[in-house]
Amino acid sequence: MPTPITPVGDTTLHRYTVRPRHMPQWHDQFIQSVGLRASHGFTTHRVFVETDAEPKVSWLYSHPNADEAERELRADPRYQKIEDALAPHVFKNCNIRPVEVLAMTHAAPTELDGEDGRIAVMRRYSLVGDIDEFLQVWNAIVPVRHRHGFRCLFAVLDRPMQKFTWAIDFQGQWQEFTEGQRAYYRDPERVELRRVFDYMADYNLHPATMMI
Repeated sequence: MPTPITPVGDTTLHRYTVRPRHMPQWHDQFIQSVGLRASHGFTTHRVFVETDAEPKVSWLYSHPNADEAERELRADPRYQKIEDALAPHVFKNCNIRPVEVLAMTHAAPTELDGEDGRIAVMRRYSLVGDIDEFLQVWNAIVPVRHRHGFRCLFAVLDRPMQKFTWAIDFQGQWQEFTEGQRAYYRDPERVELRRVFDYMADYNLHPATMMI
């Protein structure tokens, strides 16, 4: 089971895309990037890589004083060296945003190596309307999903940009996901929560591997 945790300080969602067929080269440099941030006091909580198209990375980390630590990090000569090494392997679509944490977990080792047979599913919503009302509905949805075997791995909100990002896990393969959700969507409690779509202007979902 993933272990619920509470990040300390400011949390950041860092997203970008790895070039096709560049994953091995990117991986080695990315691990160095995680280590460098750790040396400046950042805690990496979760890293997911979407797997159904170009590899999209979602990296969640926190720091008690993120703005100051970020300035110190970028002044470290090792930072630019790692960024230069990463550059040939990633697209220039990096998006780094502070986020509010609604849920966060620490992965069990079997989740990371795939031994438990579960995959992650990344979900991103563009929100409209009253965001706090949306969160009330979403908070009611989470336990229904859990009851049907879909565990919440994390959930974060970029309130100024009205973007909500979260991940669940699923026992099975991506090709089985639609069928695997049928009982969940037919649950009378979930039917009562259909109004969640009142707040979702758009959404997308992707299968992902869990790196951290």
